[in-house]
Parts: sequence; C-alpha cells; structure tokens
Amino acid sequence: MPLFWTIWACAVVGLLLLVSYMEVSGARRGFQGANGIFLFTSGYLTLLTSPILFIVTWVQLDFLTALIVWGIGAAVYAALFYCMLQLIDKLLRQPS
Repeated sequence: MPLFWTIWACAVVGLLLLVSYMEVSGARRGFQGANGIFLFTSGYLTLLTSPILFIVTWVQLDFLTALIVWGIGAAVYAALFYCMLQLIDKLLRQPS
C-alpha cells in the first residue's frame, strides 16, 4: 500500500505543478479570459478521483485506515493548493 499511496501522491503533486506552470505561463503572456480554470479543474479532478484511493485502501487494509489516509490526503492537498496559489501570486507580482 505505501507504494500505491506514493504513486498517487506523486501523480497529484505532478498534476498540481504542471497546472500551476500553465497558469503562470498563461498569465505572463497576457492570456485573458478563463484564468485559473486549469487550476480549478485540477482540484476537481483530484476530488473526483479520490474515492478510488479510499476504496483501494479500504479493500486492501480496512475502513479506519482508509478514512485516515483520505483525511490526511485531503488536508495535505488543501495545504499544497493554498501554497501553490500563494506562489503563483508571488511569481506574477514580480516583474518578468
């Protein structure tokens, strides 16, 4: 299970980093319109696929462990998402 959790976490963090790069790149080039849509979509994608993490953990281990892993994952993702928003804001305030 730790390998599954590590792969899942790396995929989620990789997606968040990729989308953040896309947002910063678009904002620096003056992209007008749906700014933030990719970051918003990555959050929804993570939210909608998180039951897979919960179910696999529940089947392989037990319900309590699945709840703990899901809760910790949600808290860590929320913290990473907030940090990424702060980093994007800081990067875009600096002159390029």
